[in-house]
Amino acid sequence: MAKKKRIRPYHSLEEIQMRKEQLSEVIELENQEIKRLWEELTVKDEELSRGEQIAQFIKYGVMAYDGFMLFHKLRNNFGSILNIFRR
Repeated sequence: MAKKKRIRPYHSLEEIQMRKEQLSEVIELENQEIKRLWEELTVKDEELSRGEQIAQFIKYGVMAYDGFMLFHKLRNNFGSILNIFRR
């Protein structure tokens, strides 16, 4: 069973305002952390050597070929892509 959070009673508007400011600071810090992590995930390695670029092109070519062969086998086995969902 989940624990219920204790709600702190507020007795004045100043306490509410102070809590609001605390939450705003926490939200801002978490937002900055999320932005930093997102930037780490989306950084592209622009400085690839020529050999790494060729290896990357080969890798993408093999992935495209694999996808095409999967599509081709599914189409041959089921007759049509729409028939996959009918069985």
